[in-house]
Amino acid sequence: MVDHIQGHVNGYVDLLKADVEKISEQLGQLDLLSNSADPTIVHSVLEQLVSEKLTTEWAVVPRQYKHTDWYLLAMHRFLSFADAQDYDLLTPTDREELTMVFNLLQVPGVFQFVEDQENNAVLFVEMGTQEKLFYWSAQNKQLYFNSHAITSLLVSNYRAKDTADDIRSVADLLRIFGRYMEATFDYDVHYNILETADSFLYELVQTEMPAGMLDRLFVLSAESNYFLQTVQNGAAMMLENNVEVRVFYDDNAQAVGGQEWHFQVIDGTDAVSWLDVLLDYDFIGTWYLKERKTIEVASKALIFEDGPRKPQGPAVIVEVLYPRETEADEL
Repeated sequence: MVDHIQGHVNGYVDLLKADVEKISEQLGQLDLLSNSADPTIVHSVLEQLVSEKLTTEWAVVPRQYKHTDWYLLAMHRFLSFADAQDYDLLTPTDREELTMVFNLLQVPGVFQFVEDQENNAVLFVEMGTQEKLFYWSAQNKQLYFNSHAITSLLVSNYRAKDTADDIRSVADLLRIFGRYMEATFDYDVHYNILETADSFLYELVQTEMPAGMLDRLFVLSAESNYFLQTVQNGAAMMLENNVEVRVFYDDNAQAVGGQEWHFQVIDGTDAVSWLDVLLDYDFIGTWYLKERKTIEVASKALIFEDGPRKPQGPAVIVEVLYPRETEADEL
């Protein structure tokens, strides 16, 4: 008798074994991603998981995590390594999907990653507003924050509904995450509005000359009992806790109107960002939200399409720190 079925059964078994091996391999990777105490292993496993997709035909896994979930789980692990708190990961009972929430926020806010397929990366998005707060590519080791979206969500949206300190928990966590990835894996991180270094000059997107910008800030500051004073090519203001804000320009023929403007925040301890100032001082936040139609803290223009676009031509970032002792006259 000719055995017609044996070869078919053997092939069927081989196909099942191959699928089971794929599933078993991914389970092993998931175990490492979730439980390894070595951040290097966690990052390596993340790169593997997001570079492939579980495709099985004979052994089907009906409930699977997506690449965006791997990213969020990895972010949670790295934040745990950095001892970050004040957030939680949630998942529904009927599907494998991760979301992040911030425990101190008094306003609704649910955060997830969405795919940026063009760049083989993900974007960290507040799902209610669709604001894209940062871009993350594990393969390229890039982490770029979006100053326009962060301002729109935390200052324009949340600040009218919650306290500055509660909202700051979001910004602090983003900054902690960036610092950890930069220090541990040598990531290229673009902090822009989150940067706290005193010597940092916030690069700005300029679409036209900011005519009357300082005059409008002077009026708002006087109404708030703070005094805007002149400094070289701009103005400065002393706030609480020895925080000084400077708005000034450098001569640059390539910039709009020949003036390349910068913001600078100086507190003596490298602890205060431009975003902190916007959250803590409503009159500055109000002023900036109006002025950013023509001048705004810049993000990576090739990644984010929000906010005013930067004019063509080379930009020059001048690393200048004006002395705080300079005597200044009131405007």
